[in-house]
Amino acid sequence: KELIVANEQIRQLVLSQKEFIDITAHELRTPIQAISGNFELIKMTYVPSLFQVSSNRQNSNNIDKDFEILFKDKNRLNDFAFGLVSTYRNAQRLEKLVNVILVASRIESNRLELHKESFNLNEEIQNVIKDVHNKIDLSSHHGDSPPSIDIVFEPKEDPITIFADKIRIFEVISNLINNAITFSNGESITISVKKFQNNENEMNHVKDDDLVYVERDIGKKKDECVLISIKDKGKGIDKEILPRLFNKFVTKSDQGTGLGLFIAKNIIEAHGGRIWAQNNKNEKGATFSFSLPINK
Repeated sequence: KELIVANEQIRQLVLSQKEFIDITAHELRTPIQAISGNFELIKMTYVPSLFQVSSNRQNSNNIDKDFEILFKDKNRLNDFAFGLVSTYRNAQRLEKLVNVILVASRIESNRLELHKESFNLNEEIQNVIKDVHNKIDLSSHHGDSPPSIDIVFEPKEDPITIFADKIRIFEVISNLINNAITFSNGESITISVKKFQNNENEMNHVKDDDLVYVERDIGKKKDECVLISIKDKGKGIDKEILPRLFNKFVTKSDQGTGLGLFIAKNIIEAHGGRIWAQNNKNEKGATFSFSLPINK
């Protein structure tokens, strides 16, 4: 019986590794193809002299001539600029994918390191929102036309200073906001941050449905904590995947590795916090929440 169980575990591990390789290869191929295609256009259409082998002086003159011709044709110049921006964005996407794979690998081998510092959580959330809006504006400016998203964040208390890994928390918040945008169908997203004192049965400043989850997950340690919630008005979370939502490779999106929520869960739990998700009770959409000890 033990041998059967061991063989099944090995089989599941092999299947998981194969799925990881298949998903990763697909996700890496997309930006690589875009980058390669953009450079091929530069070589064939816009500035072919960049790729020609000749003496330095002659090549410099040829490049100057190609750019002079390009600058005189506004339509071709705009197409050239669009290709450069597309290359930049796909290079960023490639870098992000590699980072996701590396972080997931560190988590799997228990090598995830935290570099904690004190910082204002509200300020960091505002930085994430600015970063998200900048990327949306850039995409819109160059023809991708994503839906305009209203992200509402009005902190009730400021500052809220926590002791945590600033970069990792930025990654978690960014991942949750981008997920909300993906499934929100252009509807607004609301972010809330609340401090509470986890004193057994007494919790200050928090008066909503999330209390049940916070109390259950954190336990009865007398810690001051913070609760961050990101609420969207999209189609909600599929009941089929809700119990497995924070496992590896679980996603309903046609893009992404399915590792984002798995990584977010491990980052939050490494800080001594908890993360969960639930469909909104009296309206459409879902809410992702996570809790963190403030000074742990």
